[in-house]
Amino acid sequence: MKIFDRAREIILHSRQTWQIISEEKSSIKDLFINYAAPLAVIPAVSALIGMTLVGMRMPAGNLARAPFIEALLGAAIGFVIQLVAVFVGAWAVKMLAPFFGSKPDLTAAVKLIVYSMTPVWLVGIFQLVPGLGILSLLGLYGVYLLILGLGPVMGTPSNKIVWYAISIFLLAIIINFILSIIVVGLVYGPMYMRMLAI
Repeated sequence: MKIFDRAREIILHSRQTWQIISEEKSSIKDLFINYAAPLAVIPAVSALIGMTLVGMRMPAGNLARAPFIEALLGAAIGFVIQLVAVFVGAWAVKMLAPFFGSKPDLTAAVKLIVYSMTPVWLVGIFQLVPGLGILSLLGLYGVYLLILGLGPVMGTPSNKIVWYAISIFLLAIIINFILSIIVVGLVYGPMYMRMLAI
């Protein structure tokens, strides 16, 4: 199945698509190369274009554009960090699985996280216009997808799905917070400070 067909199906026909996904034989490598990486490029490239060509409104009211090389470095690091976050998140899902009567299967956990991230990556297109970044909240639809996927993909009993989902969501916040500090500290923080000084 083509990547955007699968993305459309997981968003529009979630329950049926999770059932199909649960029965598919996929390797972790295939999930990353053929689905996660191409979609994770969307927010990275959109942010690069938004920061360098469109520009950002600074607190003083002026429009500033980020230096291309720094923005490119930030986009590249952000892209890699997103994929690292997916793997770390999947590993955490696998480790938590026995506590919620689910199967501790890393491939299944990667499937769950990768496909749940679909809306997050797709709404990354709004980063083309930095002022529309608030629309990234539409990516929270991924939480709903995760809840729907726990039963078919991880074999989670229905009475434990909500608590398992809450645990995953809280871990995702912690993982993303730590990884975001790395990206902001390495690239975006210093770059914004220089842009403010202009």
